[in-house]
Amino acid sequence: MLRRRALLVAAILMPSLAAAQPVQNIVLRNSFNPTGAGARGLGMGGAFIGVADDGTAASFNPAGLALLRRTELAAVGFRSSLEVNRNDALSSRNVVETTSHGRPDFLGLAVPFGLAGRNLTVQLSYQRAVDLFGTGSATTVDIVPFRDLRIGAAGNAQVVGQIAPEQSGAFNTATISAGYQATQRLLLGFSLNYWFADWTARGNTTFTISTLPNPPARSTTLRTETRTFEQEQSLRALNLNVGLLLKYPRLSIGAIARLPFSGRYALDETGTQVTVEAGRAAVPTPANVQMSSTLAWPFTGGLGIAVRPITGMTLAADYSKAYWSRATLAGVVDGALLTPQDAAVDGVQPAPSFTDRNFFDLNAASVTTTDDTSQFRAGAEYLITLPKLVIPLRAGVYRDRSPVLDLNKDQGRQIRGFTFGTGLNFTRFVFDLAFEQRKSEGVVGIQSRRGQGQSTASIENVEERRIVASIIFRFGEDDPVKRALRALFVGPPEKSDN
Repeated sequence: MLRRRALLVAAILMPSLAAAQPVQNIVLRNSFNPTGAGARGLGMGGAFIGVADDGTAASFNPAGLALLRRTELAAVGFRSSLEVNRNDALSSRNVVETTSHGRPDFLGLAVPFGLAGRNLTVQLSYQRAVDLFGTGSATTVDIVPFRDLRIGAAGNAQVVGQIAPEQSGAFNTATISAGYQATQRLLLGFSLNYWFADWTARGNTTFTISTLPNPPARSTTLRTETRTFEQEQSLRALNLNVGLLLKYPRLSIGAIARLPFSGRYALDETGTQVTVEAGRAAVPTPANVQMSSTLAWPFTGGLGIAVRPITGMTLAADYSKAYWSRATLAGVVDGALLTPQDAAVDGVQPAPSFTDRNFFDLNAASVTTTDDTSQFRAGAEYLITLPKLVIPLRAGVYRDRSPVLDLNKDQGRQIRGFTFGTGLNFTRFVFDLAFEQRKSEGVVGIQSRRGQGQSTASIENVEERRIVASIIFRFGEDDPVKRALRALFVGPPEKSDN
């Protein structure tokens, strides 16, 4: 599944600027690369594909469910704070923006059964798979030829862009999973996920076209375009994850394949655009778009290894790959999601420039700059065993990358993080707590066509801190869940004739 901390907002353009390419997504500061839920896995840096042996296993590798021997009820929640420190391209001031929020993250009930002498565990779960939240802003200064702005003058113009979006919502999944012990060493699993995502992006953009300020006092404003927007978006889809786990006394090897899917996507976009030109009154224009389409989500997969060199210690490492360049929105009409719309000629609107666009940068799918990304995670756990209590000590690191290319670079921003955690593990009750800190640096701005103009953009440093807490309750021998299922599907035990 996808990791929650990725923050998505539609790419923003100045609609009438032929030379402008999508503004760097200024709220997507992290990666969509998938990891699972739970404080234990996060405390080990998220390297849990080759471990996956508790009630959150299905979110990492459903094959690990077959390791459970008792019914487990798992609940996970998080609290996150985000701090963005950036320079303003226009004023050179330093700007600090902070946001924070918390949500339930995972809830699952796993029930093990015996089947043909092997263990079969079935789980029903909910996960907040991708958490979409945050606010952002950017000011960019770009030098663009007048001809690219459809202004009949020689030379270049200065274009100042001010962008301020915010976003809320989430990609959620309702999942049925199963893990089966195929042999003494081989475990197999699957998860059928129903995706239900609803998110809102809103904000405003202001672009000002003026003559070059040389000297600054003689700069003349030629045109100002201001647009407010609110985008209500939703996704409904089904997909399948399959996993395997090879388990030896001191070594485990896991693999997870999250299969691609196509889902039903809907957009309801409202807003207003106001254009002010020198010597003319403001002209407000409604900018409303409704669209039903298909969102194609790509394959993602991962491999994990876990080694237990001594009793009580586990060392783990994961590698994941995601093909985000293949994430595509079909049938996007010009103007939707703030993409540029060619002006009508003699009252006739031209055919759309593109219909299929990449989900992240909204460029044509055939020429998208969105990057396929890899993720590396490593972590360790050591168990301190006391009478009737086990205290774990965990730590981990990871390296990740955003799928959205930084301005004037050939790759997305690199994300580095570290984690640590601990907990209290009783016979039937487990409490785990993990802390995560991730940092990245990136550029936000308007990107002009290569060789035309020069852009000055904002550089931002992002730091996110997150606390995750998990509670797992393990039922005893007199399991009420199994008794209820037996009564519902099997019936009462037959009475003996004796």
